[in-house]
Amino acid sequence: MTRTGARIALIACGAVALDTMALVETNGWDADVHGISADLHMTPREIGPAVEEKLRRLVPDYERVVVVYGDCGTGGRLDEVLARYPAVRPAGVHCFQWYAGELFRRFDEEPGLYFLTDWLVDNWERAVVKGLGIDRHPWMAERYFGNLERVLFVRQHPDAGREERARAIAASMGKPLEIHDLGIAPLEELLRPLLEEGEPADAVRP
Repeated sequence: MTRTGARIALIACGAVALDTMALVETNGWDADVHGISADLHMTPREIGPAVEEKLRRLVPDYERVVVVYGDCGTGGRLDEVLARYPAVRPAGVHCFQWYAGELFRRFDEEPGLYFLTDWLVDNWERAVVKGLGIDRHPWMAERYFGNLERVLFVRQHPDAGREERARAIAASMGKPLEIHDLGIAPLEELLRPLLEEGEPADAVRP
């Protein structure tokens, strides 16, 4: 028995934490969700230390710890952290890969794709426009997005306002938009084996 009463700790990036919590509740998983700010995606070298801080605190109190992150731009540094602890993460590079599911194969087939998720649409101005300095240097938008061919919005929760913002984002890039209503099922497919069946073959345990 852990101090919290749950067997499993989920350390989740803020970009996926709410959906992770929803899946825990829907499936009745014996797990607690501990979030980390998604803003660290703008400074990915800080992701590893932030996750390690959580691991130090949580590992003694749970039977298992699952880190709900991809590599997320850490260049392998996150996996170096995980190698020091009894923890795993779902296979994958980015959270949009998880949400895209089978659609992500198009990323290799069509390298000019840009993926949007609900979180990225909701936080576009703060995380992308301001985070990348486009608000201060508008000419940088062409450097970031000029070689793209289309935008894929892998949508978790249909919302008219969010769809309008996604269309505005694609229009600001001058690119066509595709909307795919995949919900959170692809994320659930990744997490279910880690929570219900132990460690699957495609989990990342450095």
